Amino acid sequence: MIDRSGIGQAMSLRHMMDRMFEDAFVVLRNGAAENWSGPAVDVYESGEDTLIVEAYSPGINPESIDVQVERGVLTIRGQTDTNESESNRHYLLREHPTGRFTRSLQLPASYTADPTEAAYQQGVLRLVFPKAEEAKPRRIQVSTGGATPLSNGQDGSTS
Repeated sequence: MIDRSGIGQAMSLRHMMDRMFEDAFVVLRNGAAENWSGPAVDVYESGEDTLIVEAYSPGINPESIDVQVERGVLTIRGQTDTNESESNRHYLLREHPTGRFTRSLQLPASYTADPTEAAYQQGVLRLVFPKAEEAKPRRIQVSTGGATPLSNGQDGSTS
């Protein structure tokens, strides 16, 4: 599991120092998000038969979101727009990212590529993928007594 919430152990000392100075002083920025790769994503299994992907994307128009699955790779593309009324603003600090984004994730092979649900509510894109039939556990009936034919045409008895 990858937990990217809060300040993680992988945060560099330089990044922590930058955040400390930003929190202590107002830092002028150009208003653009730096290296924004898209919305934060949670991927988890629910029960034994379902994979849930949730992309947190508040402020994004659902019609601008494109979701595709190709060769087991889920790709979420979209765009956030700035309001025309915001164009005359001079931001001192802006953390709301704008522009185009693409987010790609490798889905586990045990799930189908076709989600059974794709919904956008309260800024969260939620995709539900069912487990593939061939990946579900199956119970094999074992008979008692007698020989059982094998798939190659021979019986299970020894001569």
